[in-house]
Amino acid sequence: MSAYDAVYNQLYNLPTPNTVHFGESGAEIIRPARGFVDGFDLTMQTQVGCPAGCLFCYVPSGSRLTPPAMRGEMGENWGFEVRRKREVLSRFAAHLKADELADKVIYWSGVTDPYASPAAETRAIWELLIAAPVVQRPRRLIVQTRFRPDRDAERIAAYAHSTSPRDNGPAVVVSYSIGTDHDELIRAWERATPLFGQRMKAIESLRRAGIAVIPTLSPFGLWNDLVGALEQFRAWGIPYITHLFFKRDTESANTPSRFISYLDREYPMLLDPHWQREQTRLMQSVYSPSRVLFGKGAFASLAAPQRVA
Repeated sequence: MSAYDAVYNQLYNLPTPNTVHFGESGAEIIRPARGFVDGFDLTMQTQVGCPAGCLFCYVPSGSRLTPPAMRGEMGENWGFEVRRKREVLSRFAAHLKADELADKVIYWSGVTDPYASPAAETRAIWELLIAAPVVQRPRRLIVQTRFRPDRDAERIAAYAHSTSPRDNGPAVVVSYSIGTDHDELIRAWERATPLFGQRMKAIESLRRAGIAVIPTLSPFGLWNDLVGALEQFRAWGIPYITHLFFKRDTESANTPSRFISYLDREYPMLLDPHWQREQTRLMQSVYSPSRVLFGKGAFASLAAPQRVA
């Protein structure tokens, strides 16, 4: 039994599904931003559900975030039911041509990791953006991922370097989730995501291409060498970081209650406010307090990161 299977069994008292089931969806890919993402104009999702299989993901705990069949009664289906949206590229091209994305700040994506999508699809989206007249382009695309966006680094850079937002901020921001440097925790809690070294390589590749990256230490787990990771971020010219601890009983985006109960048993320090304050002070010892952002303010900063930097 793998580490992931063992934790899944603890949470749901069920065996882990053998496969990820892929279906289709006719849902729209672009929607007005609302709720926790109300600092942005639009959100973009090219599929429903996420094959990453992160056991701590907040999505199954939000009844409005995804269809019940994608979650399951207890959240047990999350990560194993995915519906790829139809005609993604033609729809995206139509939105561009109709000037519906012009000068908009787009969050891609709040529910499904964009880089869990097929490589051909993300590559084609950047190619459509590069081909679009400047007047049709978004002001800013915020890419939220814990996968490998550096597979598109050349195209992202080509688009970003040929686009000049009117607010003088970056045209593309990659908000990169990297919550721990313990590979054993990644293996136990995330079914199909890159390990720590791969994520650091992705960030390095993006920065070498001149792409703006804001690491988000979320959800904040255990670290072997937090200071070393932060100092590397600084060496790569990353101006600030964001972070988010595991959440319970807050207004939105709570960690599922079953995972919270698991943490209470196995890793209670991750929920301890005193320990969390110590970790925040440690982050602030490398980045100044004004460059270590937390919670909704941190999230909102991605819409205009130049104001922090």
